[in-house]
Amino acid sequence: MTEIGFNDNVAVAGRKFHIQTASNTRKGNVRCEVFEEGRLITTYEIDFERRKQSSDESLKDRIKQIVSSVHRETINEIDLMFRIADKVKKLKHAPSNVKLGLIFQRNNLLKDAIEQFETALSIEPKSAEAMNGLAFCHIKLGNYAKAIQILKQALNIGAAYADIYNNLGLAYLYEKQYAKALTNFQEALHINPRYKEAHYNLAILYLESTLHDKTANQLPPASIRIERAKQQLQKLYDTGNKAMKAIETKLNTYIKEEEIGKAVKLLSESRNKVFPEEVLSLIGMDFYLKLMYGGKGLNDDIIRKFEMRLYKAVNDHPNYADLWNNLGIVHLIQCRNLFLQALTEFDQALNINPSFDKALKNKKLVENDGKEFLILLRAILR
Repeated sequence: MTEIGFNDNVAVAGRKFHIQTASNTRKGNVRCEVFEEGRLITTYEIDFERRKQSSDESLKDRIKQIVSSVHRETINEIDLMFRIADKVKKLKHAPSNVKLGLIFQRNNLLKDAIEQFETALSIEPKSAEAMNGLAFCHIKLGNYAKAIQILKQALNIGAAYADIYNNLGLAYLYEKQYAKALTNFQEALHINPRYKEAHYNLAILYLESTLHDKTANQLPPASIRIERAKQQLQKLYDTGNKAMKAIETKLNTYIKEEEIGKAVKLLSESRNKVFPEEVLSLIGMDFYLKLMYGGKGLNDDIIRKFEMRLYKAVNDHPNYADLWNNLGIVHLIQCRNLFLQALTEFDQALNINPSFDKALKNKKLVENDGKEFLILLRAILR
């Protein structure tokens, strides 16, 4: 079957992006790539089901629809992201800057993300979320010393959270300062013993350190480090994480055959599949930004799509608290929309029959009692 693809140039906020989207029927997915000035910045892959007994023609039509939809939505997302950034710029609302920074960060627009985090810190200098986001941007850019400086500053002002210690450990790990990385990962797990990513990072540390520092005085002997890596990995296998189970056999084989470099490489390359939580949490942030600043673009159809994305996410990751929280917010928004729709319908009833007492009574009850609901909703979204 001939593959289906689209290419478009998009100019927004003085920037030029190129988006190309194509099907890959052999892999059963659609791949969308976003470039800026010839540099690949973001890649999305969406799997599609090759249904049994589907004719080639019907399959081709369905794939074309998926490719077209992904391509069009990506263009719209880029445009909306920068339009929202323009609106947020005019306000002084640090939480919005942080959420927008995380969206830019996910899309590898790191300079834009850094600008948002720094703006948030200019408004709220002690924002732990902004510091953590800013530091992680510098980690992704390879500016490990800068990231360490920012995260230490966060700890100095009392932001002693597991995420802060984990990212500080990650920065030290990338600098190959294994003893300091170990201390911070252990501190993250002391705060949150179920912090899966810290267990994952510890496994990498124990394995990788044997390649570069077999006789380190501040670390256990290399043989013990290997055993501790296996213990950390077993904890992750036991969680039932599908991506971990998928690499379990290969990973255990590498370790058993003392091909530690291959084991480290496999773990490093599998991180995003094992921990989709960062990506999943953006569903809620994306929804929040579109709700607050997206204007009329957030219609009932888009809200329903967010709801479906979150339902799928909680089905795949039922123990991820943020997903349930975000799903609750989406349902509150749907309640608000139905509330406003009910008011419109009562008005319509009164337009048809101005003396319809029951409709008038219902409208007044909704207007009076509904005010508290709207106040509650604004407080939740603030």
